[in-house]
Amino acid sequence: MKLIHTADIHIGMENYGRLDPETGLSSRLQDFLKAFDKMVDYAIGEKAEYFVFSGDAFKTREPSPTHLREFAKRIRRLTKAGIQVVLLVGNHDTGNAAGKANTLDIYSALEMENVTVIREPSLVKVGDLQIVGVPWVSRAEFVGIHDRLKELFKAVDPAKPAIVMAHASVSGAKYGSERQVMMGGDFVLEKDVLDNPKVCYIALGHIHQRQVVPGTTAPMVYAGSLERVDFGEAKEDKGFEAVDLKETAGKWKATHQHISTGPRPFVEIKVSLSKDGTNPTQEVLDEIAKHNVKDAVVKIDIKVPPDSAHDVDLNAVRAALKESFFIAAISKNISRVARETLGETPEELSPLQALERYFGAKKLDAKRTKHLGELARELLELQ
Repeated sequence: MKLIHTADIHIGMENYGRLDPETGLSSRLQDFLKAFDKMVDYAIGEKAEYFVFSGDAFKTREPSPTHLREFAKRIRRLTKAGIQVVLLVGNHDTGNAAGKANTLDIYSALEMENVTVIREPSLVKVGDLQIVGVPWVSRAEFVGIHDRLKELFKAVDPAKPAIVMAHASVSGAKYGSERQVMMGGDFVLEKDVLDNPKVCYIALGHIHQRQVVPGTTAPMVYAGSLERVDFGEAKEDKGFEAVDLKETAGKWKATHQHISTGPRPFVEIKVSLSKDGTNPTQEVLDEIAKHNVKDAVVKIDIKVPPDSAHDVDLNAVRAALKESFFIAAISKNISRVARETLGETPEELSPLQALERYFGAKKLDAKRTKHLGELARELLELQ
């Protein structure tokens, strides 16, 4: 039994891109859609039987009609190929009020063939596969989630293949760069609660860094996102999981393989100008030449020695980056100022990391710091 496991597609993430005049779409949106297409092509080519999506289809809870259309087109390709699609609701899919529909409810409303949407903790049976689904839950629902899962696992038939799909932070997992928008607002689900002997694979979403959570009986896997979101993910490969379920000696077991989508390169170049340098522009150009910037999103941080009047020809720097995909920033920072204020240049800090430094400098109490952090996180998620 072949499965494709993916999550955190986040259609609508368009930072570090520009508008394509021919299509009217963001060039970064096209990156995400190309990665999605590679995954769909693979699923169809390998004759996968199931496509399990563990939450967060879009960047926002209210995606544009264009984003909804592009996601639906690819889901339709899968279903036309006879692949069963299972969509789990993530936090970015969930409406911001109890009565609002989530971004995936349309598939349930249309009763679309070969598509199952899991919007509450439940056991669903799709073909020969049993799925214990754990979508993103509210604070009130999280309190009783452990007891609810015990009930669901009791109903699982151990003689038939079963997996878990969950959109959550799990104990033992490592956060990626998305941690910056979780400060004070993330619930951690104990991995032992999901690692039930009746299931052979645990398909996770929510954390963008691809990883296998250690210390579990069944493979517990975050597939990660399909494309890089920012420079915090520059060194991470991106892709999805190809999963194979087989019955051996009366027990179902899973093997899985990471399939790369060949994400857009993100290149950060740091240059420390020499104190007595006579040609600072050339120093920067020499450092650029050491990196492959072709088709990459590039950021350059130039550290200038204290009490120096080094001047860099930014036009020459941009000319050296002409083959890049997008120039995210070219910044000059005086080393002494950076050390005395933050210990890092501002460009190296996420908005919430900078805010945490500010709270620390002001010596705010922990309760107030947490409350202000949660408000800041909510504002960032609405962007």
